[in-house]
Amino acid sequence: MAASILVLSSTAVADPSSLSASQESLLQNAAQAFAQGDYKPAAAAFPLLANTYMGAWVGYWSLQPRLKTLTQEQYQQYSAQFPDGVAHHLLRRQWLIQLAHRQDWNDFTTVYQAGNKPDLIQLRCDAFRDPALQSTSVVSPYFLWRSAPATDHSCNAMARDSLQQGLITQDQLWQRLQQMFTATAFTAARQFAPYLNGFAGGQLTAVIDHPDQWIQARIQQYDHISWPANSTRLLELALLRLAASQPALAVQYVTQLQALDSSQKSRVLYQAAFQATRSFRPSAGQWYQQAYTTDPQLHPRPEVLAWMIRTAIRDGRWAMVSTALSLMDNAQRQDRQWQFWKAVAHQKMGQIAQAKAEFSTLASPWTYYGQLSMAALGQSLRLDRVSPELEPVALAALPENDSERAAIKLYQLGLYYDALSAWDHVLKNLAGPSQIRAAAHMAFQQQAWLLGIHASSLIPDGGDWKQGYVLPYVGEISDAAMRTGLHRAFLAGLIRQESGFAFGIRSNVGAQGLMQVMPATAAWLQAHIPAAANADLHSIRGNLVLGSNYLSLQQQNFGGSELLAAAAYNAGPGAPKRWLRSWTGPTQGPWAGPIFTANIPYQQTRHYVQSVLTNTVIYAAILDHQAQDIWPHWQLTPGQ
Repeated sequence: MAASILVLSSTAVADPSSLSASQESLLQNAAQAFAQGDYKPAAAAFPLLANTYMGAWVGYWSLQPRLKTLTQEQYQQYSAQFPDGVAHHLLRRQWLIQLAHRQDWNDFTTVYQAGNKPDLIQLRCDAFRDPALQSTSVVSPYFLWRSAPATDHSCNAMARDSLQQGLITQDQLWQRLQQMFTATAFTAARQFAPYLNGFAGGQLTAVIDHPDQWIQARIQQYDHISWPANSTRLLELALLRLAASQPALAVQYVTQLQALDSSQKSRVLYQAAFQATRSFRPSAGQWYQQAYTTDPQLHPRPEVLAWMIRTAIRDGRWAMVSTALSLMDNAQRQDRQWQFWKAVAHQKMGQIAQAKAEFSTLASPWTYYGQLSMAALGQSLRLDRVSPELEPVALAALPENDSERAAIKLYQLGLYYDALSAWDHVLKNLAGPSQIRAAAHMAFQQQAWLLGIHASSLIPDGGDWKQGYVLPYVGEISDAAMRTGLHRAFLAGLIRQESGFAFGIRSNVGAQGLMQVMPATAAWLQAHIPAAANADLHSIRGNLVLGSNYLSLQQQNFGGSELLAAAAYNAGPGAPKRWLRSWTGPTQGPWAGPIFTANIPYQQTRHYVQSVLTNTVIYAAILDHQAQDIWPHWQLTPGQ
């Protein structure tokens, strides 16, 4: 139908850098409809907006919600009119995914070859499945497969095709299955049973579903020592499977069975330790040590080594920190978090001068590990330097263009994630910190707080702290903090992490507003907290009332700890309660909080707590106009 095809417009616009009142209204309606998954207002408005600076985005809104029924002709029309830019990049990537899903390889080839190679590995795997593109690939299918997440549908489909074509060997299949089992991707691994030669294919399902029974049956068949080659490979997989749910039993088998070589035993022991430590089992540290002793040459995957250090600091096994660092590749070893814990280990082992030198290298007011390094050196956080004024020359040098206008407009329309994508494109094309500061200044002038904060975060060494730690709604935040007994710096630090002060932002799970309050949580608060009874989730003040009351409840429930309150706000109160019940690390002293935070099992919550409290210390220095002691914010058990 003609109405479903994007109509290219030649309508002239006197000034494409500005919008008339009627165009603003059309744009607003189109954006609101797009946010609800409706393309029709954008399609209707496109002829009147195509030649404005928002034309590419309106065209995108008219097509993206109907990708499942989109035609190549419609995509090509859009691509011809808007051959570059962020909106085109997003649509091209999503269209390639859709074409691969349809297995429409002819059109996939056309779109894939018409631009830069996509950065998504799933699309690179899809390209290898494309008969016309496979012969042009300079990367082997196995390299692509092993580089992808174990559950990636496209890369697993490519691997099955490649196995049928003989492009992936049996040894490579066994190696990838080993990776899948260590990633606990058992459902994905099951798909490859038909591709294993001999009897192994028929055994893989039993290994996944009933590893203990399978091991017992094989012991009776082969005894403890002499197993056929593929059976020892299956045995390793069975033990890796068992380690995911019964790590102690997997370790017991490793000590009893002689059929495995040292690298296989070590791999199972590392996996058992990795699974055990995230539920704070006391035996995890011993198993990590046993794994290393069994095969000191084996280098487990980075995540296992990260948790080896976290286990070591939890248990006070300070020498194990050095062991784990020696097994890391250089890129992982140089990460600030591991350099920080190396310094702590040196301090704990009495190597004070070396620890001080390492802390001095890391110390900075603007980062989590930088602040903790300052605290370890006995320094308070002081913002006594004057934040430099932005030179007029920097503002004048900032190129004003449609990309900037579009990013700001997307923000004003409430399409915050698209705004961030467009803003990133702007920032990548700027020449150094001065222009980035100028871009942040421009964003703040438009009250695009999230964009300004994001720009400021890219400036080395904190840049302009007045920009990076801007505090809009300070009156409302201070009032909410006073009414709920929160430190206003803590409330501000949490809001900065939750929403970047973008008051209309909505997460993909439905959390809303400055404090990203879930509707169900809001309803509970309105029913149980008199002060929140009439709070409007969608207004600035109402969202602050709801969020601050919920945060205050969490802080009260956890004895006044900002650390645990932040963790509960992010992961729900049940999670930190569960972690504390199982916690075997220190509970008192200055290091208890940072060590506990490092061992939070959820990566998102771990990063969240670190960011919130780093923000809190900086906002406290700004709001209180005095130097801040860093340690009190990190107490696991305040007052003890």
